[in-house]
Amino acid sequence: MSAYVKVNRRAMSALGALVAATVVTGLAGVPAHAATPQEQLAATAVAENGNGPCAHGGYDDGLSQSSSCDGHGGQSQAWCADFVGWVWAHNNVSGMGMLTDAAASFYQYGLKYGTKSNTPHVGDAVVYGYSNGWAQHVAMVTGISNGVVTITGGNQGHSQSSEGLVSTNSTTHYAVGDAPWGQVISGYISPVLQKATPPKVSLQGLPGTSVTGVASLSSSVSAGTYGISTVEYYLDGEKIATRSTAPYSYSFDTSRVPDGKHILSVEVTDTQGNTGGDRAQIITSNGESGSTFDADFNGDGKSDVGVLYDYGQTSDGTNHVGLWTYLSNGSGFNKPVKVWDNVDAGSGSWNWDRSKVTSGDFNGDGKSDVAVLYNNGQQSDGTNRTSLWTFTSNGSGFNKPVKVWDNVDAGSGSWNWNRSKVTSGDFDGDGRTDVGVLYNNGQQSDGTNRTSLWTFTSTGSGFGNPAKKWDNVDAGSGSWNWDRSKVTAGDFTGDGKADVAVLYDNGQQSDGNNRTTLWTFASTGSGFNAPLRKWDNTESDVTSWNWDRSKLTVGDYTGDGKADIGVLYNNGQTEDSRNKSALWTFASTGAGFGNPLRKWDSGSDSWNTDASKLTSGDFDGDGKTDIGVLYGYGQQDDGTNRTGLWKFTSTGPAFNNPTLAFDSANFTSWNWENSKLA
Repeated sequence: MSAYVKVNRRAMSALGALVAATVVTGLAGVPAHAATPQEQLAATAVAENGNGPCAHGGYDDGLSQSSSCDGHGGQSQAWCADFVGWVWAHNNVSGMGMLTDAAASFYQYGLKYGTKSNTPHVGDAVVYGYSNGWAQHVAMVTGISNGVVTITGGNQGHSQSSEGLVSTNSTTHYAVGDAPWGQVISGYISPVLQKATPPKVSLQGLPGTSVTGVASLSSSVSAGTYGISTVEYYLDGEKIATRSTAPYSYSFDTSRVPDGKHILSVEVTDTQGNTGGDRAQIITSNGESGSTFDADFNGDGKSDVGVLYDYGQTSDGTNHVGLWTYLSNGSGFNKPVKVWDNVDAGSGSWNWDRSKVTSGDFNGDGKSDVAVLYNNGQQSDGTNRTSLWTFTSNGSGFNKPVKVWDNVDAGSGSWNWNRSKVTSGDFDGDGRTDVGVLYNNGQQSDGTNRTSLWTFTSTGSGFGNPAKKWDNVDAGSGSWNWDRSKVTAGDFTGDGKADVAVLYDNGQQSDGNNRTTLWTFASTGSGFNAPLRKWDNTESDVTSWNWDRSKLTVGDYTGDGKADIGVLYNNGQTEDSRNKSALWTFASTGAGFGNPLRKWDSGSDSWNTDASKLTSGDFDGDGKTDIGVLYGYGQQDDGTNRTGLWKFTSTGPAFNNPTLAFDSANFTSWNWENSKLA
């Protein structure tokens, strides 16, 4: 599977190579006459020739891009967009808020501001290989002379003497559609230059780096030459809100976005189009559910995939959500079928943003059901209200959701949904799936982080009140940081009772290596033993393991009756912007886990871990768990959203290469961002 075309950027044409050998200097320095803004752009870029990604501490536009140095320390990062964004940012260009680390963001900039053309101009961004929201590369036009166009860019492999560094090369093949260095030119994007002293803005309202729930944002602005027109908020370069009146407040619901690192930026625009910006790197941590394991909704012995889908709001303000299932047919999946819809069912409003989803056979009838931990917000007395709902499978579909617990109704005090990470498993071995929650109790007065493990035990017809099974402070286990914990569950010992596993982020060591550990809470039937560390990359043969780049799932991949751990790992990007990913498994030995083994990597194709949502299940019914990935291709040029469902089939010792089992391009528009796996 590839979102990009594989290219050989070293395969220059004979003419291109000849021209590159006698580079037309164009604007290699500031000309003798007063430099135009475009010439100054070119001079800034060319002055960087020979520099690597960490020049000036890293190329960074100061708004929506991250540093070009972020990829160093174990993973690569394509930094061509970082470089061009940095050059533009140093030359008073408007509208920088939408430019990201992706080359395609420059193409989209050109569409937004009407500056995309087929004709090169000095200072333009030149975008290569653009299609349906993706692009292979971006560089900058730094010279035009007698039919020769000079291009300067970062992270370029087509310059033989300076591979990967900032380099300048020239070509006579510069028309849109030409491929002077193996990649097709898609268009030239002119920057919009500031016309006067720009306005300034300061982002306010964030509680800190780690953000949960709803953050009440505002912006403090000051005018430049002209008055203020609008303030826009961006998340990772995508606009999420526009405000036109002070204090430009915006309620940012962090549960809308995946847990992890994001860049939140704000851009102010004056009445003449001049802009100023501010940004913050944040970590959203709302406790996304651990991936599901063997969800067999129709009881046929083959695992299926469920999705809770967000349709947004109806005209009357009702939140609209649907539950869909992809039923396995053994060799693949049938087209998804909607099995519940709160509007069609007359179930009132259901807020997808406030739902954490997991699945399991909660009543023990051999068919998997769906559970949702739901955020009912804060009561007038300040109590946080959370409820647990189940959708019971009837074989051909699901019954209407039933509320099986509510902390206010149960007199359980306050329960903060934002501080809950949900998983599920048969923790007591009675044949019915229970629900587990890793809960964030915050920081003690002495700075110790306090975390607890709770279970809702299934009674068959409902659930008992949650019982606390472990607390790091009560257990004398030192500090345990909930924000640094990714939780899942499976029967790791093979004794018929599900255990809990946590992949834990121990941060970066003094030598720059990332440290990650794997812990398990072994079930005793009535509770859990204290957590034991089963793996530590610093004590194994794995030098650095980045927790931020790891997506966790669980399944019995070898078919030996013991659950294993799977991780889809983000290995960064190649210089031509292909995303590199690898699939690793930690095989259970019963008493622990072997060192992780790489079972697959994306090789010459492109696979974006950030666009992957993982699940596991025995999709073909052969007794070995397979891995499924709901993959987001984003919005296509025709305006439709494309999503694919891929399957990695286990052979026992390994996995077959992934196959595309469903493609929404052949079905309807399907928004990956609006999909929560059940």
